[in-house]
Amino acid sequence: MRRPGTGTYWQRRRLSARARLTLTFTGLLFVVGAAIVTSVVVVMRYLPRYAITAVVGPAVDMRPSEVTAPTPAPTSERVPVAPDATGLTDTLISDSLTINGEGDLLRVLLTTCLVVFVVALALGAWLSWVLAGRLLRPLDHLADAAREAELGQTSRRPTLDHDRLALAGPHDEFHRLANAFDDMLERLDGSYRAQQRFAANASHELRTPLATTQAMLDVALAEPQSVDLERLGTRLRETNTRSLRTVEALLTLADATAGQGDDRPVDLRELVVDALTRAEPTAAAAGTTLVDDLEPAVVEGDPALLAALVTNLVDNALRHGRPGGRVEVVLRGRLLSVANDGDVLEPDEVARLTEAFHRGARRVHGAGGHGLGLAIVQAVADRHGARLELVPRRAGGLRVDVEF
Repeated sequence: MRRPGTGTYWQRRRLSARARLTLTFTGLLFVVGAAIVTSVVVVMRYLPRYAITAVVGPAVDMRPSEVTAPTPAPTSERVPVAPDATGLTDTLISDSLTINGEGDLLRVLLTTCLVVFVVALALGAWLSWVLAGRLLRPLDHLADAAREAELGQTSRRPTLDHDRLALAGPHDEFHRLANAFDDMLERLDGSYRAQQRFAANASHELRTPLATTQAMLDVALAEPQSVDLERLGTRLRETNTRSLRTVEALLTLADATAGQGDDRPVDLRELVVDALTRAEPTAAAAGTTLVDDLEPAVVEGDPALLAALVTNLVDNALRHGRPGGRVEVVLRGRLLSVANDGDVLEPDEVARLTEAFHRGARRVHGAGGHGLGLAIVQAVADRHGARLELVPRRAGGLRVDVEF
């Protein structure tokens, strides 16, 4: 059984932030005002000694020790008074107020303080409400922008550029929050664009081999007497192999992105040696020289994903390197570096090489890849908390550094 005052029932009935701030400011004003009124009354009640002289007219003489009649004035009439047993006069008379002794004076003082206190409290509550609204206004803008961004995603708007807050004003906590929100929207916009490109490219990469296979089969069935079965089988096998590699790469990318796996100490040097051994026939066919400088290194991670990272790095360097060039693999401590010779790459082009199915303008023809190599490397590096850096070489080619 849920206890009273806890759980979702009271959570749904909590006051708004503006109301809570108003109550907080008003409560603080109440405490401060009550403390001031109490201190004034206490001081006036216990500290001074009162000696009151009553006169008619505007002249009022109050002295602390003894009662002395005031000097006669042309416009006032002397009223004789006698001090009582306590040293206080019996009556003080003015045009608008009559005070009979110390008690009346304290009651007048208390009444006046309470009236001023109530007025100040009401005014302070209203000002607190207004100021709380002004303070929380950037949060309202933030909530509206978040809802607009959500609607933009569901309504298939092309970008999120118009959802930026761009909050003006002082660089306070709200300004920093707005800047963080704008940065988040920028990253979401980039991810949204990359997701759209990935969906379009994946659809193209998967449908093209299927369409090619379908066309070859249709031609073979339409003219079976003119079909070269050996050639047809070879082409179908090549197309099917390409499709399998693409699907396997997609599954590896999905596993790396999901963040699941069996982490344990892995000998990274052994994985590099295995990848270089498998790459030797391809390098020999292309006339590429493999150069390695490997030191022992053990990292914590998933063996299958780390093997995919190393294999894709080496294969990517061979596939997109210059024929007859060099591929250098260096392992120093926890830094794995793979470099090749090739075309001169622009920094903007290099920045997009880790996107799925993206191939540089000079990396399309004759490469034979599926465009997922560096995307898998990026996903595996992120999965293991490693830093990935792609550096274009001045003489041509690319150097890829992965630091665990």
